Amino acid sequence: MIPDSIRKRIAALNRGRLQIVPATQAESPVARAEPTYRASEPTRVRLRPGPPPGVSESIGIDEAIPQLKEAHLPGGCCGFLDRRMADFFPNGVAAFEARYLRCLRSLRHPWVAQLLTDRLRPLATVPPESLMYVDIEATGFTSGTPLFLVGTLVLEPGSGFRLRQYLARNYGEEGVVLSLFTEQLEAAGAVVSFNGKRYDLPYLRERADYHAVPFPFTQPHIDLLHEGRARFRHRLPNCKLQTLERMLCHRVRTGDIPGEDIPDAYHRFVRTGNALEMRDVVHHNALDLITLAEVMMHVLMEPPTASGGGGRSRDRVSAGSSR
Repeated sequence: MIPDSIRKRIAALNRGRLQIVPATQAESPVARAEPTYRASEPTRVRLRPGPPPGVSESIGIDEAIPQLKEAHLPGGCCGFLDRRMADFFPNGVAAFEARYLRCLRSLRHPWVAQLLTDRLRPLATVPPESLMYVDIEATGFTSGTPLFLVGTLVLEPGSGFRLRQYLARNYGEEGVVLSLFTEQLEAAGAVVSFNGKRYDLPYLRERADYHAVPFPFTQPHIDLLHEGRARFRHRLPNCKLQTLERMLCHRVRTGDIPGEDIPDAYHRFVRTGNALEMRDVVHHNALDLITLAEVMMHVLMEPPTASGGGGRSRDRVSAGSSR
């Protein structure tokens, strides 16, 4: 038996700060490629199970997430973050954005569009600037429990990728989060998610119904979990988002808050006001959205396998557990 003191020290070492580091070629059966953009200094997050050096045991949301603003509607307010992709990866983002734009615009040529699968065909008619990536964080895997964070990523002319996150700082702000998100949703030409057909979008719709918030979602919806399985499931150990991030984007997260810990982290924040873990959660959500945009590029550059469109994937992903 390992003594508890040694076990705790090992756990503390394994829970280092969140950083993005290149994956080694040995980890990836996919052809090695240079990352499309590089991280600068790693973003500091809470060293779990304790706080980071120099930070008090308990800090408020404004101190934990200093970029957080307050968005107001007649019915209330909620937290709001509006940042650029370059805020997370300062080096090489402009080149990635230009390549992304060229790739999606090329789909409008008829001879290219006819090569797309039925699920991806909406990309041939939707302007790249109206494509919206969506990811949510909620307190459970069924819509009977509140959601508290909705993140979106959109490529805007002259501004590049902009990442917007709507945060309920308490349970009462969920309705405002949904109202603000649906306002942005109306302008989208199509939605991209990961496992969103089974989890994110049904969850959003049912929570909107609960709060009597109109949910105008009739746009095409591209679920990259399905596209990832169609192309990579025979070459990768599974098709979870962080596996695709590691194997295709050649980045590895260390110290990231596990998805299964996020609901309890939010409940603790509401109960105690300590926002240390919420900083981790918001950053986790942002990285998921950024990874979605890059995975989209890999999906478009690789055709599905002959048997990729059907059958059961080896990675059994339940609603909300695909991260």
